[in-house]
Amino acid sequence: MTNDTRFDDIYTRLNDLTQDVTNLKIQSGTIGTSQTAIATTLTLATGLASDMREVKADVRQIKSDMRNLEASISEILRLLRSQ
Repeated sequence: MTNDTRFDDIYTRLNDLTQDVTNLKIQSGTIGTSQTAIATTLTLATGLASDMREVKADVRQIKSDMRNLEASISEILRLLRSQ
């Protein structure tokens, strides 16, 4: 094997290693980005779940208020009819 052939072999292997490292960097960057996206999504979902609990509580309160209002209106109408 001549020196030129050895150098060519070394450069070829270095190029292959450089490509492998580049691919690993891309993969690790993608994984990191995916993890960040998942964490962001979970944070948003948790916040949304909390907001939905508040909305449900508000809806329950509104329903309760409406029942009380209906009872009050019914009582007012009953009093008016009795006069």
